[in-house]
Order: sequence, then C-alpha cells, then structure tokens
Amino acid sequence: MNRARLLVLAALALVAACSDLTMQPAANRITTPIASPSFTNDIEPILVETCASANACHSGASSQKGLRLDAGFGYANLVNVASTFDPNLMRVMPAFPDSSFFYLVMSEDLVTRRGYYRMPVTEYPMPAAVQQTIRNWILNGAPNN
Repeated sequence: MNRARLLVLAALALVAACSDLTMQPAANRITTPIASPSFTNDIEPILVETCASANACHSGASSQKGLRLDAGFGYANLVNVASTFDPNLMRVMPAFPDSSFFYLVMSEDLVTRRGYYRMPVTEYPMPAAVQQTIRNWILNGAPNN
C-alpha cells in the first residue's frame, strides 16, 4: 500500500475518533498575533479549547498518538518530544518553528505539512493570528511560562 493511501486511511480513522470537526473558527481567542506569548496564558488555552475539548483528539489517557494536550499536560508532551508521525522532527523544537512538527501541520500547504493532514482536523484551519502567535512562542524558545 503506498504512503498516500496510508495517510488517507489514517486521516479517516482519526476523523472517526474525533468528532468535533465543525469548530468555527478552530480557535478565536487571539485576533492579533502576540509577539511574546505565554504558554500558560496564551498557548495552553488554545490547545485545550481546540485540541483537547470534550470531543477533540488530544484529551484524556487515550489521546491520539499519545499527544495529550489538556490542561497541565501539553507542555511536557510537546516541547523536545519526537513526533510520532515523523521521528526526525520534534513536536516543538524551541527556537525553530520550521523544524517543529506541531507548527508545520497547521499549514494549509500540503508540502509544508510534509504530506500529513492539517491540524486541527476541523473544517476550518487555525486562524492566522493564532498560528503566528504559536510561531512566536516557538521562536522565543517555547518557554514554559
């Protein structure tokens, strides 16, 4: 079975497991990019709202790909942890958003995502201001603040 077919099957399995696919937009708490975001005040609330909400993929002990993002778990499961999709990349590599799988898979561009499906797996992508805020947090060294 070729890689594209495997990715499609994996995406379908993920969609079946995660049911909140109509969030509009995926997260809307940040409308202007934050230059020096705090993990606790800015990043974690987005993760909890979008990725670890009641019917999302990354909450609780049975989180998809072992990536638990509910409150109190996100930082340790993201920063300097190898991606389960691409073990050559960290989920978040401090100071390097373009080498951080977590940041790359939010892109609308399939090449940027390295062929993986877009996160979050919702009808609407993460808003640009949120993506830029996450990028800034990673550029600033992904502090646990």
